[in-house]
Amino acid sequence: MRVAFFALEQILNAPFRLDSEARAGLAALEGRSVRVALEAPAFSFDLAFTKDRILVRAPTASCDVTVRGSATQLLALMRAKPEQTQKIVASGLKMDGDVDTALAMKRLFENAPVDWQEVLANIMGDVPAHFVTRGLRRVGGSLQYAATRLAANAVAFLQDEERALPRPWEMDEFLAAVDTLRDDVERLSQRVRRLKAR
Repeated sequence: MRVAFFALEQILNAPFRLDSEARAGLAALEGRSVRVALEAPAFSFDLAFTKDRILVRAPTASCDVTVRGSATQLLALMRAKPEQTQKIVASGLKMDGDVDTALAMKRLFENAPVDWQEVLANIMGDVPAHFVTRGLRRVGGSLQYAATRLAANAVAFLQDEERALPRPWEMDEFLAAVDTLRDDVERLSQRVRRLKAR
C-alpha cells in the first residue's frame, strides 16, 4: 500500500515541482485534507495539502471533506469544466464536509496538468485505467454531440412547430423595422422641436 501511496504522491506533485503558479494554488489549500473514497474499486486515501506539496496517506481520523464515488466519477470531476461540475456531482458523486475545500482542490488540479490515466493506473492497473479514460472520452464526445443535436432540434421545434421563436429572417425583418421606427421617431422629435422653436 505504501508503494501505491508513494507513486500516487509522485504523480500528483509532478506539476507543482515544475510550475510556480500551480504551487501558489497549493498554498491556498495549506493545512486542509481531502479523503478520496473510491467505491469501484474500493480504495481510500487522504490528500493532505502543504504549502509546496500534496501528501498521500492512509485515511486518518479526520479530514475537511470526503469525496466518495467511482474512479470514473472522480476522474470526470477532475477533468470537467467549471460549468459541468454540478452535473457530475448530481450523477452520484458524494461530498461530505467542507465542499469548498473539494472545489478548491478541483480548481488546483484544473490549473496543474495531472495525468489522470497514470493516477488511475496506479490504483487499478494499466488496462482498466486505459478503458476508463477511453470510455470517458467517448461518453464526453457523445454527450457533446447529443447536447448540440438536442439544442438544434429544440430551436427547430420552437420555430417551426410552436412558432414560439422567430426564424432568423423574421428576426432580421423585425430588427430592421425597429431601426426604421427609431429613425422615424427621431425625425418626428426634431420636427416637433423646430415647431416649438417658432
